[in-house]
Amino acid sequence: MKEVMSSAAEAELAGLFHNGKDACPMRIAAEEMGHPQPPTPIVTDNSTAVGIANDDVKQKRSSPHETNISA
Repeated sequence: MKEVMSSAAEAELAGLFHNGKDACPMRIAAEEMGHPQPPTPIVTDNSTAVGIANDDVKQKRSSPHETNISA
C-alpha cells in the first residue's frame, strides 16, 4: 500500500479493499474452470471499518491533504 492512512479504520478498510481486489482473478479463474463460486465473505473485526464500508459511519476529515498521499 502506498497510501498514508489517518486512522486504523481507514488502514483496515484499505486492506480489505486490496484483499478483495486480489481475490477477483482467482474467483474468475475458478469459475472459468467450471467451479461456481459462492459470494466471497470479507471479514474484519474493526467495527468502524465495517461502518464506513456500509456507509453507516461518516468519516471526518480535518484537512484535504490527509485524503491521499502517494509516494
